[in-house]
Amino acid sequence: MELNKIVWLLIALLLALLPACYHMRAEAEPIPPRVITLPGQPQDIVRKIRTLIEEGWHCRILETDSTGTVLITAPYHFKTDTSVGQPAGGRKYYTQLRIEIQQTNGTVTAHLSHYNFEIRTSYAYNDYSKQGVGTMYKHYPYEEYPGMFDLDLINHEMDRVSTEIQKLFREYK
Repeated sequence: MELNKIVWLLIALLLALLPACYHMRAEAEPIPPRVITLPGQPQDIVRKIRTLIEEGWHCRILETDSTGTVLITAPYHFKTDTSVGQPAGGRKYYTQLRIEIQQTNGTVTAHLSHYNFEIRTSYAYNDYSKQGVGTMYKHYPYEEYPGMFDLDLINHEMDRVSTEIQKLFREYK
């Protein structure tokens, strides 16, 4: 009877350790967009945000829509996870942001959402055919590998960008 209790205790302890490996998510959860009310005209707001992204953050804008009110950034690195169990160099988190400026009833809002979210990492392996070490680079998109992602990281990044945009327009008042 005692042995049975010990076995169940060991199983419970092992189950408690499983979330340390992955975030136990089988499907991608929606990442809530941030909505920011901003003063000014949509064209001026787009210009200021574009300047912040390109000159302040040194990130490129890859796309804009035909009206010029939607900006999509180039993928940029915002976090490296080097915790225990990660490959050498860690997991590098990248995102692309989609920023849409809308005007409704005289109020201008910026809708900040993620456009793409992925982990990039590299693995070293013994390449016997070349008598040396080879490197494999791997990309893990959030939609395909949701269990690998810590959503607190992207939420923190979205909050940071939202705060930067709000701060930018407080300075222009």
